[in-house]
Amino acid sequence: MTETTPKPRLTLDITPLLEDEWTGISVFTRRLAQALERSGRVELDYGIRMTRIAAPEVRETIRHGSGSFLRGRINGRPSDAFEPIDSSLPLLYPSVKENFGLARREASTIHDISTLVMPETHDQANVAYHLEPLRDQITSDEVVFCVSEATRAALSDTFPWVAPKTRLLMQYADWPEHFPLLDRNQPTVELGRYAVVIGTIEPRKNLDLLLRALEHPSVIASDLTFIVIGRRGWLADQALARLRPQAQQKVKFTGFVSEFVKYRLLKAAEFLILTSVYEGFGIPAVEAMSLGKPVLASLTSSFPEVIGDGGVFFDPFSVDEFAAGLKEISDPRRIAELAPLALQQAASFTPDRMAAPVLEWIGA
Repeated sequence: MTETTPKPRLTLDITPLLEDEWTGISVFTRRLAQALERSGRVELDYGIRMTRIAAPEVRETIRHGSGSFLRGRINGRPSDAFEPIDSSLPLLYPSVKENFGLARREASTIHDISTLVMPETHDQANVAYHLEPLRDQITSDEVVFCVSEATRAALSDTFPWVAPKTRLLMQYADWPEHFPLLDRNQPTVELGRYAVVIGTIEPRKNLDLLLRALEHPSVIASDLTFIVIGRRGWLADQALARLRPQAQQKVKFTGFVSEFVKYRLLKAAEFLILTSVYEGFGIPAVEAMSLGKPVLASLTSSFPEVIGDGGVFFDPFSVDEFAAGLKEISDPRRIAELAPLALQQAASFTPDRMAAPVLEWIGA
């Protein structure tokens, strides 16, 4: 009888899953955990900081889609029930590494270093939070995962010595299997023709470009409404104060919405708009394209590699270019041309592709 070779083991830090509302890093963490489990090539341990978390609890947390379940389990546990993580296993952080040296082999993930390349677009507290530990973080890593080639290039330009140990870790878009059924049983989204805009109102997201573009004759003449999904961030009041009544009628702000509401809004939209000056990856683009929706995006940072032929690009500092791109992608014939290309591009981002560089690192 042939003895089965044991699978390599890996500890995945799931601290981001403690958040109540899963966006950004939390969703990335959930997708990474599911991609690695789906591969069947690794035995996963889970940890939060220095504490081991049982796999069934993680799976149940993912099923709930919120960190409240897991926090309740942890908070109700006696102190002697906590088990430390196994320091002999490789330890992967899906984002910022808050602790160094908990394991003999460590890796972390760099999503977005706009705080480094564009510090003027962040408040100083956010800059300090990200930059102060960054050098120590990547120094102590055996491998540094980057979510796009753009992020890897920016990191390597600043820290050339880190380039040899960088690897790409690109996520994929997925929607819960029950979303289509729920959507069919809901009233039709009746917002007329609209485009979805995703992002908090802050300088890096460049939503001010959209607001200024509302003064452009071709945009004013458009029958489109702009549905902006995202929290009101830094400098929101100043940006919104400049809207005239006519412009205000063309823009609707939803605030934070659930994943299902985002799904419904994207599914019924004409296309997605991403105006960011800098983005580490831009998962909303892949999510929209997975629903057959093309993307109107800034020609900058990671967008060209992520969106490919599934969209139209513009200079993020030019209202005229934005207006021209909007006119092009608003044409139903152009949308029909781009929709299959968007689906094809989204399909290139898969769980297997996300898991592969991690599995390669641990020799699985």
